[in-house]
Amino acid sequence: MTFEEDILIAAYRLHQSLMTKGELHKRKDPELYRLYSDPEIREVLHRVFLPVDQAIIVKVEEKLYFVPEVHNDAYSFTNEELRKEVKLATNKEVYLTQFIWMNVISEFYGEQFLLTGETRSFIKVDEILNKVKDLMGKFKKLPEEDRMDLAVQYELDIPGMLDVWDNLHEVTDKVKDLSKSDKKDYGFILKGLRFLENENLIVVKEQEEIVMTEKMKSIVGQYYHQETRINEIKKLLNDIGERERREIYA
Repeated sequence: MTFEEDILIAAYRLHQSLMTKGELHKRKDPELYRLYSDPEIREVLHRVFLPVDQAIIVKVEEKLYFVPEVHNDAYSFTNEELRKEVKLATNKEVYLTQFIWMNVISEFYGEQFLLTGETRSFIKVDEILNKVKDLMGKFKKLPEEDRMDLAVQYELDIPGMLDVWDNLHEVTDKVKDLSKSDKKDYGFILKGLRFLENENLIVVKEQEEIVMTEKMKSIVGQYYHQETRINEIKKLLNDIGERERREIYA
């Protein structure tokens, strides 16, 4: 199919703006935003530019987001960038933070979602803390060979995550500002969640409840059923439990 020159130019303008800014607001960029309503321009974007970019465009209310596909390294954060953005000291802390994010997604898209198609309205930070603490305990109980199998299969630095987690202290009642206590388990989780807040993916209410934004729902919704990496989250968490049970009954 061929496209008129003016359509190609308009699509290119919109594509370049989304690619460089990451998002477009109807209020701030009304002219560019309107271009997306043209079916021919959308077709150029989806048939020509986005397949090359390995990205999708997600529309949420009156905003457009340029979202890289899960396996797209070109637009993904590097470990160095994540260390800087989240204020982490080592790659091991990056891997633990990413594991925490995986568990947040898993909780929102858990049993309730499978049964009803509806995500949970919120989850408690305490739930994530207890979930991660439980999984770290299960990792420790596994034979080293099983830990390494899981590490390779799911591209996780399990020994590194355990090292970081073991050096975090539990929160006590004496801690007044949890957000500044990132050497404690609860504070470290809040630190990782703050990055998701800055990306407008979640809202953390009073350092206790996590709520997904419409942006997060739209992005995860694009990937959850068909994207292997997202589905692997569930498989990983189930795999840990299965291996632990095999050890118990061995």
